[in-house]
This record gives sequence, C-alpha cells and structure tokens, in this order.
Amino acid sequence: MHKDDLFIDLGNSAIKWRFKDEYFSSALKYFNSNTLPKARKIWVSSVGDKTPLSTLTNVTFVTSKAKFGSFISAYKEPETLGVDRWLAMVAGVHKYPDQNLLVIDAGSALTFDVVLADGKHQGGLIMPGLGVLRAGFDQFTTDSVELKAENLADNTKEAWSFGTSKMLTNTINGQINTYQSMYKNLVVILTGGDAKNIKPLIEGKTHVHQNLVLDGLIVYSGII
Repeated sequence: MHKDDLFIDLGNSAIKWRFKDEYFSSALKYFNSNTLPKARKIWVSSVGDKTPLSTLTNVTFVTSKAKFGSFISAYKEPETLGVDRWLAMVAGVHKYPDQNLLVIDAGSALTFDVVLADGKHQGGLIMPGLGVLRAGFDQFTTDSVELKAENLADNTKEAWSFGTSKMLTNTINGQINTYQSMYKNLVVILTGGDAKNIKPLIEGKTHVHQNLVLDGLIVYSGII
C-alpha cells in the first residue's frame, strides 16, 4: 500500500472511501467524484454501476479470485462471488488468522459467509437488508434505519418498525447460533452500513469492523 493511494467501496446506495488513514462516506445520490482527493492510484470495490467513478483515471477495479493468500473461495465460479463479500473475507482472514470466521455484512443486502481456520470458504447466504425489508410494502415504506427490541406496538408505524427489526435481528442471531454449533471458537465479524445499529441487538460477542471492505482493499493492494 502506498500512502497516497485511494481506496473506494462503491455500493448500491452509498460510497465509502479511505485516504491517508481517514474514512469518508456519502449517499450515492449526493456523491460527486470531483470531491475525491488526488491520488497516486485508486483501488475500487464495485458491486453495481461504475458510472459514478467514470471520470477517474488510474483505477483498478478489483475482482474476486479463487485464492488469495490462505483464503480459498468455495464458489465454483470464483469471479461471480460479490467482490464486497470477497474483500470482507480477505480482511477477516487478515485480522483473525487461523480462526473460524462468520462474516456478516449488513447493508443493502444481508450476507453471511463462513471461513474456516485454514482459509477455506464454506459458502454463504444472501438476504434482503433492512432497507429492502422496510420497503417491502408500499403502505408501510419507511427510510428509517432505527432498530428497536420492543415486542409489541400499539400503532401501525411502530408495528412495522418493530416487526422488521425483529425479522432482521432474529435472522442474524439464528444464523450465529447455527454456525456456532457447527464450528468451534467461531469469531463473529459484523460490518456494513447497518452494523453499528444492529450490534446492540446481537446475542454474544461480535467484532464490529465498519469498513471491512475498504480494509480488504488495503490488504489486497499491499500484495499485488
């Protein structure tokens, strides 16, 4: 990694970047690439439309690979594994070497990936994220990212908020319990835009790394 390199995580609804040890973020609808700092080289993780970065030069769009360091992908077609998931796992293996990992990314999508201590990816799951859940019925749609643990509500707005909160957190806690019963000493890593809001409602110990995809880009750039 070079100190003047720029690292960008371009998602479906938001963009994050790291430059000289500082992290920044913006909703895509407000983003202008002219606001990015001048960099020697730009490393990008992109899971969707690359248009917001079309004016940039000297850019490397990272793609998922079958093997990287000790990490070995479970996918039969490794390049089809979402690069955000791939980089999050690369970063997880780097941060917690020789340990069984469950990497949970809570963003536009909710994803789960298991990586064993020897670096072998066991596969993963993709589910709707909180924003998608809350937009599922037109009459209840809300942009709120607030999560609450209350059991019952006495009005429709809160009933939808509490219900979708429980759907998301119960799913996450259920998956954690499942994989903890399958793999010993499992390290649970939580990342993504909703990670901090979800953390207080998760059972057991979890490690929050808000910018795990960017961390993965940095690990990747230091080796190639």
